[in-house]
Amino acid sequence: MLAVLTLVVGSCGDDNEPTPRVPDYLIEGTATRPAWQASDYSLFEHTMSLQVQLGDTLAYFQSQQDLMCATIKGEVRAVSEPQTTEGVVYFPLSIASNGNEGPVSLQYYCDRLHRIYVINEWAIFDPSVAPSGYSGIYRPRFTQQ
Repeated sequence: MLAVLTLVVGSCGDDNEPTPRVPDYLIEGTATRPAWQASDYSLFEHTMSLQVQLGDTLAYFQSQQDLMCATIKGEVRAVSEPQTTEGVVYFPLSIASNGNEGPVSLQYYCDRLHRIYVINEWAIFDPSVAPSGYSGIYRPRFTQQ
């Protein structure tokens, strides 16, 4: 019985086990905080106001130094720092457009990881959409592979 117990305990502490691999998107990068500036809203006819939360692993790394921006055709149309209401952290974005100019893309700068994450063609511009979306607050997944 003692020999079996020794064998079981010895097999639990195997130093040859591989360490878990950290996904590439969670490895610290070299990006600095972007100087994103939103366009002049007076140049546009419509705005699409919405609230975005991090909907994936990145929520663990978020901080008050993070930024999120929305772009259309590569032009920054909204920028936001994180806001907190009743313990819920979100990014309020008011995206400016003159109608059907193309899809909205999102960019998220994570200060703790020094990385910028991008979702190209994330949504269709719709000024009538509710700020929290059709089924609750928007939670895009920047880390989907």
